Amino acid sequence: MNSKLITAGLLTGLLLVTAVVTLRGELAWMALPFLFYLGFAICFTPTLESLHLQAERHIHRTPVETGTQVEVTVTLRNQGRRTLYLVASDEPQELMSISSGHLSSRFILPAGGEDNLVYSFVSQRGNFNWKNIRIQINDPLGLIENEFILPAEGGIQVHPETEKYRAITMHPRSTLHAPGSIPARLGGSGTDFWGVREYHAGDSLRWLDWRLTARHPRKFFTKEFEQEEIADIGLILDARQKTNLVVAEDSLVEHSISATASLAEMFLHQGHRVSMLVFGKNILNVYPDYGKIQLNRIKHALSSVSISPDGSLDSLEFIPIRLFPNRALIIIISPLALNDISLFPRLRAYGYQVLLISPDPLDFAAPTFKDNIETRLAVRAAALERRLTLRNITRLQIPVINWQVHRPLYPLVRETLSRSRFTG
Repeated sequence: MNSKLITAGLLTGLLLVTAVVTLRGELAWMALPFLFYLGFAICFTPTLESLHLQAERHIHRTPVETGTQVEVTVTLRNQGRRTLYLVASDEPQELMSISSGHLSSRFILPAGGEDNLVYSFVSQRGNFNWKNIRIQINDPLGLIENEFILPAEGGIQVHPETEKYRAITMHPRSTLHAPGSIPARLGGSGTDFWGVREYHAGDSLRWLDWRLTARHPRKFFTKEFEQEEIADIGLILDARQKTNLVVAEDSLVEHSISATASLAEMFLHQGHRVSMLVFGKNILNVYPDYGKIQLNRIKHALSSVSISPDGSLDSLEFIPIRLFPNRALIIIISPLALNDISLFPRLRAYGYQVLLISPDPLDFAAPTFKDNIETRLAVRAAALERRLTLRNITRLQIPVINWQVHRPLYPLVRETLSRSRFTG
C-alpha cells in the first residue's frame, strides 16, 4: 500500500461515514469519484496469476580482472495481453561500485513488448551471482502496488589484478624431464652446445662433427646440446586474518593475491607445471597442471579467497606440504607470524626447494603510525624481531624477499631466481 491508496481510501470512507451520520446525500455523491478511482485501480492491476512477464540477464565480459567495468543488462519481456506499468530493481552486491545507469528503473511495457534495465559497475576481486530481480507492478494510476520476485540468474567472477612478468631464468636443483626453458645440465636436444660424443644409430646427420670425424676415419662423432626442461613449482599463499592488515581501503592480503596470480601466469607461460595452495579460512588446493586451463583454475581459486577471523588454522605449521610433488620449487607468499618459522625446516627436511616472498607489514602500516616515542620504540622492536626471523630462515639456505608492497615485485623475483642455486 502506498500513500495515494491510503489517502483515497480514507477520503472515501470519511465522506461515506459523514453522509450516513448527517444524512446528506451530496456527501455520498462526492465519494463517487474516489470510489471510481479505487475501482479503476483494482480492475486494471494485474494479478500474479495473469502476469506473463519474463526476465533474462546478460553480463558482458566475463570473467574480468579487478577494476574492469562490467555491463549488466536485464531484459524484461511482456508476453501478456495488457500493458504493464512496473518498476524493476536489481539487488546490490557487496564491493560493487555503480559507474553508470541505475539499479532501479520504471518501465511501461505494452503487450508483446520488451525493455532493458542496464547499468555498469566496477568491482573488486570476488564472485558475484544474481538469482532474481524484484518487480513492482502498478495500475495505470499508481494506486496499487504488487511486488514479486522474477527469476533472472547470472553471475560473474572478478579475478585479482595481475601484472605481466617477463620470463625469468631459473636454476632449480631438479627439473621435470619434459622440454622447457631451464638448462638441465644434461646432454640432449637443445640450443646451447654441450659436448661431442660418438655417433649412435638414429642420431640426426645434421649434427655430425665433420672436423672430428675427419681426424678419426673409422669413427663418426655427433654434437650434443644441453637439454632444456621445465620445473615443478608450487605456490603457497597465506590468507589468514591474523597476518592481514587493512589501511583505508587497501589490504595486505590483496597485494599477496595479486602477486600470486602474476607469478602463476608467468610460470605457466614459460611452460612450467604449477600447483597452488591457499591457507586461510579454508584450504584451497589446485593440483599440478599446465597451460591456460590451469591458469584459469588458479585465478578462479584466488577469486574465491575469503578472509575471516572464524578460521581455525592458526599456524603455517599445519600446511599439508605433501600435496606438492617431490623436489618441487615451493614459493611461499606470507607476511609471517611469530609461530610460522617451524614450517621451513620441515620443507627442507622433505627435500623441497624453497623461496619466501614476505610482504612487509610494518612498511604497509607505516602511514597509520603515530609520531611519538612509544610508537617509534614499538615499531623498532617489531622491525628487529622481523629481521631476526627472516635471518633465521635465510640460514636454512632459503632465499628471502622482503617485499614492500608499494614497490614492484618483479625485479626482486628476477634477481633472486636468477642468482639462486637452490639446494635440497
